[in-house]
Amino acid sequence: MLDFIKDIDLGFKIPTPDKTIKVAITGMSRSGKTVFLTSIINQLIANDKLPYLNDKLGRTFVARLLPPDSVYMRFDYYNKLKALRNAKPRWPKSTKAVSKTTVQFEFKSEYGFLENQIINLELIDYPGEWLLDLAMLDMSYEQWSEFMIGLASEDARSKFSSEWLTDIKTHELYKDGDYFEIQEQLFDLYSEYLKSLYYHEFSFMQPGRFIEPGDMKDDPLLLFCPLPTPLSEVEEGSIYEQFQKRYESYVSEVVKRLYLEHFQTFDSQIILVDLIKTLNEGEAVFEDMHLALKSILKTFTYGSNNVFSKFFDLKIDHVLFAATKADHIPASAHESYMNLLGEMIWDIKKELDVKHIETEVTIFSAVKSTQFVKAKLEGEEVDCVRGIVEDEDEPSTHFPGSLPAHYKDRDFWKNADFNFQTFKPISFPPRDSHAVEHIRMDRLIYSLLKDRV
Repeated sequence: MLDFIKDIDLGFKIPTPDKTIKVAITGMSRSGKTVFLTSIINQLIANDKLPYLNDKLGRTFVARLLPPDSVYMRFDYYNKLKALRNAKPRWPKSTKAVSKTTVQFEFKSEYGFLENQIINLELIDYPGEWLLDLAMLDMSYEQWSEFMIGLASEDARSKFSSEWLTDIKTHELYKDGDYFEIQEQLFDLYSEYLKSLYYHEFSFMQPGRFIEPGDMKDDPLLLFCPLPTPLSEVEEGSIYEQFQKRYESYVSEVVKRLYLEHFQTFDSQIILVDLIKTLNEGEAVFEDMHLALKSILKTFTYGSNNVFSKFFDLKIDHVLFAATKADHIPASAHESYMNLLGEMIWDIKKELDVKHIETEVTIFSAVKSTQFVKAKLEGEEVDCVRGIVEDEDEPSTHFPGSLPAHYKDRDFWKNADFNFQTFKPISFPPRDSHAVEHIRMDRLIYSLLKDRV
């Protein structure tokens, strides 16, 4: 009845206020952050494979990539895209530092006398390994050392830490002396222990800079490791005293300063989780990832009154947990795959819910590199995935294993037998008008935009 209002021409346009949505993106190394960022930009610019998003928004829009600003390193979208557009595409190299990309939406105005609405979606990507270090802000060197030595002594880690744990018991740690070579030896053994965890798909490692040093490679400030609590006086100039000073400097000059500069005033947080590696590696890796996620979420206090609120003005009110690589799981098992993620973070979700923080659990694949097919296995037809495995040239069919409907039975991990492959990517379309095939990316993007557009 009042549709004529939409066609009123005032001879000028009434401006609509611009809006910025800030999204923090994290995940451990190899969780798929780089591919996710490349795909989300590709999807939004092309907007030809986002039916769920367009239906929910109900508004016509165009998206464009904005130039970089002077504060953050820009996410190198065009080189990542180039690697994925090759005739023989390859997964792009992961980012090793904090980066930002801004996608600008221009929504068509419903009324002729209003300017189009502009919304900037800021996507800030940071290594999860660095974020793990935030928990160190709340610990003295002695507390941190006790925690890390206790963790290293547990069964799942002891086979990797035994050489370092033995070595820290054989040196004079608390007396003054010229022990620089011993300091380097202790640092090297601890670093090798963390790297062994990393290579065996563990997630919780501190300091994260030992795994992803960024611009601090070979920095002498990193020359420390956890040491046993002294039972007597610690002399000035001792190994313990020097390690303690470096730890305190690292926390105050690197951890606190870096995150004060970057991790403020986010609207949403998305945490990418590689559940495939936990299925391949077993319960110990699953529980370790849970520990890492708990540590990450502890640092984002969402208004609670502990030490972190003194340092940060974080305003996140929406956290999205997203399991990557859904294309490695047959479609018939996607609900079970999502249930596994829910099982991993049930207590974290509960804590956030109590603080009135909206939480979501989802699964997706930024690039659908496989096809879902059926094949015969021991005379029985089963759901499989078909794609090109790394180091091969032709597609092959694989049965990854069966996921249960729920994970309350502890025997699940005892009986688990999975064989997930690493697949090559499919080529991205050569033109910006077409996006790559995906799984549930349109739903994920809507979760980031809903109630804010």
